[in-house]
Amino acid sequence: MRILVHQKISRRPLVAAIAAFAFSANHPAHAAAAPIKLGAYVPDAPEDAGALDRYESMVGSKPDIVMNYSNVTDPLLTTTDIKNLEARGEAPMVTWQLYKSGWSGPTISLSDIANGRYDSYLRDSADLAKGLPFDVMIRFGHEMNGDWYPWSGQPSAYRAAWRHIVTVFRQRGATNVKWVWSPNVDQGSYPFAQYFPGDSWVDYVALDGYNWGKSGVGVNQWQTLSQVFSSSYRQITQLSSKPVIIAETSSSELGGNKAAWIRDGLLKTIPQQFPRVRAVVWFDRSMEQDWRVDSSQASLDAYRDVVSSSVYGGPDPAPSVAKRSATVRKLQVAPSAAVAAKRRANVVYRLSRRARVQVSLSGRRAKPATIRIDQPTRNGRIRLSKLAGGRRMHRGSYRLVARAIDHTGALSKPRQVRFRVA
Repeated sequence: MRILVHQKISRRPLVAAIAAFAFSANHPAHAAAAPIKLGAYVPDAPEDAGALDRYESMVGSKPDIVMNYSNVTDPLLTTTDIKNLEARGEAPMVTWQLYKSGWSGPTISLSDIANGRYDSYLRDSADLAKGLPFDVMIRFGHEMNGDWYPWSGQPSAYRAAWRHIVTVFRQRGATNVKWVWSPNVDQGSYPFAQYFPGDSWVDYVALDGYNWGKSGVGVNQWQTLSQVFSSSYRQITQLSSKPVIIAETSSSELGGNKAAWIRDGLLKTIPQQFPRVRAVVWFDRSMEQDWRVDSSQASLDAYRDVVSSSVYGGPDPAPSVAKRSATVRKLQVAPSAAVAAKRRANVVYRLSRRARVQVSLSGRRAKPATIRIDQPTRNGRIRLSKLAGGRRMHRGSYRLVARAIDHTGALSKPRQVRFRVA
């Protein structure tokens, strides 16, 4: 999320809180980490401890992680930041931007960072960090795969700058700094793999993603948290073995039920579909839209339910995982098998509920082929020619098999249909 206004930002100490959180960076990626940490970006915090006090009073618990936005040329943490963080025991996550000053205007180039022209600032920050009694998470150059920041669109320069910064910190002995690589979700327009500096250079991988609703922005449609993050979660967990953070998220109130979005997304989708997520940071600010948890009383009540859930360290029991799995109720070739050879037919399927699906095609004179549709849906269709790999389908008998895929990756019982190409 782009921060456009001038605002002081800092981070907080993390004696107990980070000790409880940072362990997961060294855990195997498949190991369960309970509970998931809840963080927040709260304007004016942690410089203003009162802002965090008000947030804690509102949602019912202090955040485990306090995120802010700063620049490479600013002090990593101010004296007030450190004092407030130590007093509250919250983990700091510093989003390091490249503006020369403030929150817009000219920026430092990635090549200047990589070439060492700002090493004096890096050394000062590293020396400050290593003297702290807690860990500091640094999220450098976030959302680098978008087109809204000046440090976007330069994969090789970005990787070089990232590795140089980490090298300087390591050389100064700042081993308590944890590096958070944080692209924006890729919904078909913003691939992020080319910006990844490599597992040896990061401690966490993260994703920023929002449900913009029907606000006229982006896809201009209501999206569940699963729809916002699922594809990118699969990509990032294939790209890296590190634990995952959702570093920025929130939902619009326009076009759907924000309260239901919060409950379903944070209480069900994240723990059930995204097992490598170790922390979720809420963007609690009114900007392009009112992203705050209290944009409505219903939304605030929903977020309080999240805070009180044992999924996030609260006292209430976690929602039970539904035992009922999706099944394939319908599978056919339409409009008819007679036109399959002309590549105008579709494979049409219907599931018992929203789920991913796997469809396979086989035949005596055809090379077996399988396609997975990873966007959860209940009704869908695929071009038969796509299953056939764009090749001409010869005369003969064919078999289609479809299986629903549940959140664990398990396949349902198959539904099959046979057809002939005349």
